[in-house]
Amino acid sequence: MNVGGMLLGEKITKRYPLRGDLQLVRLGAAAPFTCSRCGKAKTASLVAVQGNALLCNGCYGRSVAELQPYDDIPLGGPDQSSLGSAPSSAAREVEPLASGVEDVTRIRVEDPDGGLPYSVVDTGLTLQWKFHVRAEHLLNGTCPVPAEMARSASQASLDITFVHVARHHSRALAEQQRAKLQRHGKQPLLTGISWQSAVLPGTRVSARWDRWKKLRFAYTSLGRPVVVAGTVVRYAYDPRIMTRDLAAFGAQVDGVEGLVLITLRELGYLDEQGRALLPHQALIRNTIERGVPERPPTKEIGGAIERLLLRGILTWEQGSLGRGGMLHYPTRRGEKPVQLLCYAPTLRVAEREDLAAADGHGMHSASAHRVAGHLMRIGHLGKEASAEARAAYRHDHQRAGLAGPHELPRGYTYVREHERGM
Repeated sequence: MNVGGMLLGEKITKRYPLRGDLQLVRLGAAAPFTCSRCGKAKTASLVAVQGNALLCNGCYGRSVAELQPYDDIPLGGPDQSSLGSAPSSAAREVEPLASGVEDVTRIRVEDPDGGLPYSVVDTGLTLQWKFHVRAEHLLNGTCPVPAEMARSASQASLDITFVHVARHHSRALAEQQRAKLQRHGKQPLLTGISWQSAVLPGTRVSARWDRWKKLRFAYTSLGRPVVVAGTVVRYAYDPRIMTRDLAAFGAQVDGVEGLVLITLRELGYLDEQGRALLPHQALIRNTIERGVPERPPTKEIGGAIERLLLRGILTWEQGSLGRGGMLHYPTRRGEKPVQLLCYAPTLRVAEREDLAAADGHGMHSASAHRVAGHLMRIGHLGKEASAEARAAYRHDHQRAGLAGPHELPRGYTYVREHERGM
């Protein structure tokens, strides 16, 4: 069962690490077969071999999950000493880790840019730059500006014109706005912005400031809108930021499956297509930590992951761990390989019905639903939780009768339970 060999009449192009007696391989082209576990006819390029039996990718994930001992995963938060303990030997067989990295919660990933200005060009008469809109910009009505603007702008407020840019024309969007320039702190900001409803986290903005005159924000039209993970997208965007920020921006987390997907999207490694990847054990631990004030049992999380694998919402991929526990995908030469659970946002061209629904309800709206209280990671942004968030976490934690410290873990803020889409 080596690379270059044949299976189902197709060449084997990739061979994944052996999991017990399960061998997952990737074929050069999708081939038809019948899964011996679920009994369904499949056509796929990922096939698992177990003796003389063939398994589909979903049943392979279920079988691997059954090898994973859930009950040895500690329930402590990220600042508790229990996280420093090494995983069991059985867990190591399922989740090979890089040398010197014994705790999967210490795995680190690179985050997309924080929405800071880039490609800054100062001609003396004009200042141009680009940035990506982040969820916090939409929620707070802000955006960052280059330091050059903060130093040379004489006025405390600026007029902003928003422009829709298509291939052969451009047009203004609504009326111009007036925003305030905030110079305090490390990063200068514009505040008081009312973002257009079609602007989503990840939208790329091209900015131009004619000194002593107006500020112009331009969005580049996609030509044909697309639907990404159920959301209509009209402007050029960064898929990584959209995966990360939309997870919490419009998330429905009533069920354990939803909580698993939010955790993976907010904490996982992101590739250029916006796919989020995280080791199995790390996903379980972090999902537990986010289930505040009611932490779901580890076996429920494991079952949710199995169901997501069976439905094809999650798949298995292989990455690697480098120095300091930095996660990489695809596998890098010389690094320790590790199996990763992968979430890939669905992408399709928007149809007339999608556009009508988006226009009728607003891009940031959703049907009414309850959003459970949950932790949100902010430490990687250099931020700290507010006093209100700390007090809310303390109150909800005590009210739920949970054991352990009632203080908010470092590097996180707390979003209380609320209704969205009303």
